[in-house]
Formats: sequence, C-alpha cells, structure tokens
Amino acid sequence: MSTIDEISTEAFEKEVMESTIPVLVDFHAEWCGPCKAAYPALLDLANEFDGEVRIVQVDIEAEPAIAKAYDVRGVPTFLMVKDGEVKERFSGALTRGKLSALFERYLAAE
Repeated sequence: MSTIDEISTEAFEKEVMESTIPVLVDFHAEWCGPCKAAYPALLDLANEFDGEVRIVQVDIEAEPAIAKAYDVRGVPTFLMVKDGEVKERFSGALTRGKLSALFERYLAAE
C-alpha cells in the first residue's frame, strides 16, 4: 500500500526534482476544502500507480519557501515533475479521471 508523503523544503530537491519516476506535487493547506476532498482520489491513485508515479504533498503554510519558488498562489495547485522539470501545472480541483489520464500520458511517453 502506497502513501502520500509530506515533503519539506529540505527534501524537495532530492525527493521530487531528482526522482527517477514522474512526481505529482500537490500543494495544499489544512483549511482547504477542495484539497481535503481530493485526498481520497489521490490516495487511490498513489496505490494504483505505486512504483510508476509518486504523489507528494506540500503544505503551503508549513513550507512557504517551496510555494513561493513555484509561484503557488492558490490551493490546490498541482505540478507534474519529470526528469527534474515541471512539465505541467494545474490549479483547482482535478477529478480522479483527469489525474489518471495525466499519469497514463507520462507513463506512455517513457
């Protein structure tokens, strides 16, 4: 069973930018209703794509430096990172289907 890890500023470079597999970064906040609503779908996808795509979360209040570095102005904001580069960026809630299609697209590109 896969989990969704909270990533700190110190670990972001190694855990996300140097990852050998695509990483979806979920910028969220504890008070964000849409963020909480998206979590079950993210957890389900983390299990479905375990070992192929990693999903991590960054709490914008606990880690403001990362949010600032990636110009995150609202939550939820998602970054798809592959090979050390931000390939796509989305703001607002995304459905499980859209996220699954995003993962499939990046896995097919390998």
